[in-house]
Amino acid sequence: MRRILIIGGAIVLVVVAGVIAAKRIAPHLPGYLRNRVVSTLSEDFDSDVEFSDLQISIYPKIVIRGQGLVLRLHGRRDVPPLIRIKKVSTEIAFWELFKRTRHVRKITLEGLKVTMPPVEPRAAHATHPARDKKAPQPFRVVVDEIVADGAELDMLVKDPNKLPHIFYIQSLRLQHAGLGQPMAYEATLTNPVPEGVIDSHGEFGPWQRDQPRLTPLAGAYTFTHADLSTIKGLSGILASKGQFNGPLDRIDVQGETSTPDFSLGISGHPVPLDTHFHAIVDGTTGNTMLDSVHAKLLNSEIQATGGVFRVPGDRYRRVLLDAVSTHARLEDLLRLALTADKPPMTGDVTFRTRIDIPPGKGTVADRLKLDGDFHISKAQFSQLDIQSKVASLSRRGSGQAAAESTGTVASDFAGKFVLGDGIMTLSNLTFEVPGASVYLDGTYALHGQAIDFQGSLRLQATLSELTTGWKALLLKPFDKLFEKEGAGTFVPIRITGTGSDPHFALDIKRVF
Repeated sequence: MRRILIIGGAIVLVVVAGVIAAKRIAPHLPGYLRNRVVSTLSEDFDSDVEFSDLQISIYPKIVIRGQGLVLRLHGRRDVPPLIRIKKVSTEIAFWELFKRTRHVRKITLEGLKVTMPPVEPRAAHATHPARDKKAPQPFRVVVDEIVADGAELDMLVKDPNKLPHIFYIQSLRLQHAGLGQPMAYEATLTNPVPEGVIDSHGEFGPWQRDQPRLTPLAGAYTFTHADLSTIKGLSGILASKGQFNGPLDRIDVQGETSTPDFSLGISGHPVPLDTHFHAIVDGTTGNTMLDSVHAKLLNSEIQATGGVFRVPGDRYRRVLLDAVSTHARLEDLLRLALTADKPPMTGDVTFRTRIDIPPGKGTVADRLKLDGDFHISKAQFSQLDIQSKVASLSRRGSGQAAAESTGTVASDFAGKFVLGDGIMTLSNLTFEVPGASVYLDGTYALHGQAIDFQGSLRLQATLSELTTGWKALLLKPFDKLFEKEGAGTFVPIRITGTGSDPHFALDIKRVF
């Protein structure tokens, strides 16, 4: 009993001493914690720290609530603050104060805005004064979870007169933050154009306190239900997924997209479009360099390189691509451009072109600029009457006017094209079948599909060889009139009408 009384008395003395000490310490603890919070943030982010209001209560547990938190990187006031937070709140168990590393279960941030400055020359921040050794020592802190819904990330560009590249983050979760280790994250963003939702997860960090923009980022993303109709002149629902890594100002992305119902407004025909790509995203400008793009449109494959670039003074971007295909089908490409339910021609296509889509208010077709050349082999017309005319042209051009048409005749096309303001200009367009060649120059309007071409029909056979009997005898004197440029028969022609209803005519004026 004596031992029990002694132990009990000792416990009482310790409790009383603790209560007395707590009463003496309690009034000073909020100030102590306030100084430690400021010194910890200042050390971890190499920034001057400001609070418009910071409230700390210590009973029954430590609760920290702050408003108007501002962190100024390297103490600079000539640029926007690195971090702004409207409200911050957290709770800490009292005994965590006595640990070497303090453990925080959750921190909630409201109105988080992070403004990443361009990478600075070393001298720009080397003069920032070192932390005062007499100042309160910073805490070593590990946070299980940071919740920052409705956050904003602004990537400043080097030119202060240009607008920053802005990301709006609907929801953001960071896990295991602190101690110079990468943080796991989950984020949901709304992409404005094309409109859709991006879900991403991965690792962020460790935080680079001297150069925040060099903080590494890695993870995977999914971009779902991206509505292409938010881009005027396009339609379809796009989905994309991929992986990425790199510092914030140069992110390497490998991904793929799928649009089962892609279409251009000028035709309205949906076609499946799938791509695989490798890109470099420059956080300094928001530009995207497309190192390689492999696209498959129906049965046609296209390779492209280029990028999406910011245009000074414009909120939208410019698309510049160099595209080439050695394995494409004419009917696939025509389905995108023509309103006819059945493409008028089929065949194998090879082409190369520069694609330029500048920013603007018009549709993609109105803004689209092309400059390239093409070759179509084994082309056949879908309509029987046109195909029979091609067969007849081949037969007559070879001097077989009386022969009957057997089967179909495959044609070859080649030429150069330039597209601007919705008008396709074709030059050096050649159309060849056995025994005959057509050479044309002219225009084709994407809207309305009006065509206006003029050129020449050149046949191996002479004029009199195109027929038989007494008609051939009557035409014999005119053979020399129609012989020109090495052709047995040279006939100037003009083609007008529309792509679905062309009209062929002899250009009488040019005959004489």
